[in-house]
Amino acid sequence: MSAKNIEEILASIRSGDSSQLDEIYSILYSDIKAVAGHQINMLNPGATITPTVLANECYLKLLKSNNLPSTDRRHFMQFLAKSMRSFLFDSIRAKKSLKRNGYMMTSSVSQYVGCDDVNIRFMDIDRMLDKVEEVDPKLSEILHYKLVFSLTFKEIGELINKSERQVQRLWKQSKAMLLALIKSNSDDL
Repeated sequence: MSAKNIEEILASIRSGDSSQLDEIYSILYSDIKAVAGHQINMLNPGATITPTVLANECYLKLLKSNNLPSTDRRHFMQFLAKSMRSFLFDSIRAKKSLKRNGYMMTSSVSQYVGCDDVNIRFMDIDRMLDKVEEVDPKLSEILHYKLVFSLTFKEIGELINKSERQVQRLWKQSKAMLLALIKSNSDDL
């Protein structure tokens, strides 16, 4: 389906036609489920939530919501990714996992930022992404694409209309900011 059709469906949903939510979800379901799987993989093994459950929970949350801030496919997927993280955080809190310092993210963050000694609590990554967004929304968007969607530089470039080399430069800036936040977070402990 073309980007224009997706934008038209999203516009219809924003104007109050929630029946179109089924349509957009069926069109993008494989992408939504892939994002859900990546979100779950950021947790240590043992998470009991499947990508299907996470995708469906987000669908139910969207049905209850009267506000869909998405204007295009990219914004819709970012909105869903944030919604998925919120659901995972709520699930972790419900299991009282925070009493033992929360779940640790090591492999995916260190894989992307290139530092073997990066240890970050899963619960802190959302807070750090929000801090990056306050400083520079474009760098936050790059971090989302790499850490949440696991996209290549080429794929990111296609989404944001930049060359692969420009995306790599933005990634270096994003990565430096994230590492600085991780370091300041570990100094606060």
